[in-house]
Amino acid sequence: MKASKQNPNKNIKGYVFQTQRWSLHDGDGIRTSIFLGGCPLRCSWCHNPESWSRNSTETVSVEEVIKTIKRDEVFYRASGGGVTFSGGEPTYQTEFLRGLVKSCMLLGINTAIETSGFFNWKSNKDIFQMLDFVFVDIKHMDSKIHKKYTGVGNKLILENITKISDLGKTIIIRIPLILGVNDDDENIDKTSRFILENLDIEGVEILPYHNLGEYKYKELGLDTQYQFAEPAKERIEEIKDRIKSHSINIIDY
Repeated sequence: MKASKQNPNKNIKGYVFQTQRWSLHDGDGIRTSIFLGGCPLRCSWCHNPESWSRNSTETVSVEEVIKTIKRDEVFYRASGGGVTFSGGEPTYQTEFLRGLVKSCMLLGINTAIETSGFFNWKSNKDIFQMLDFVFVDIKHMDSKIHKKYTGVGNKLILENITKISDLGKTIIIRIPLILGVNDDDENIDKTSRFILENLDIEGVEILPYHNLGEYKYKELGLDTQYQFAEPAKERIEEIKDRIKSHSINIIDY
């Protein structure tokens, strides 16, 4: 018998802080969402602050994660689903993410990523070439305001979003909508113009702020510098209509 080919990625190790099976809102069909630890941003409204450190959990190998993913392979194929890599920021563990995405690709499993867009393009380009679907945030068009609330400016993020679009990937832009931070008409119009002038996307998904993760800050001993709120439902609908007026599709799950 011929020896089976060894998967060179299987022994790569990384940090996973959560695995969510039967996810229905992070891409098409039934999915498994793999949350990788570590993030270079410190978004003041983050509802997963436990994801900031990539040392927050024990290491696992690509092979171990793939075994979990394969348990639901039949459901991916029946529903048009697959695997979504989230975080944290998945690209923060570049080698681990590459091993996971490549392993899924070799198995014919659809892959998506949820990313902040803040990463080194040269180191991650090949990963995005393998991915099928990309969710990426545009948090604010003003770089100074972006840095105030996330710890980083937006220049690299906007450059990377444009490069991802140039690959011809299916993209949904997500806007985490926060009252008094990024819900003003000026920012919404600037975001819409950037999309129209630079990107080819499926549409925009609005993610209104929620406070479900606030208790985690106390548990982790983290200070909450700001108090945030969700815009009124009427305002959210106004913003959706404003984006639509720029001939941009709104994604509603």
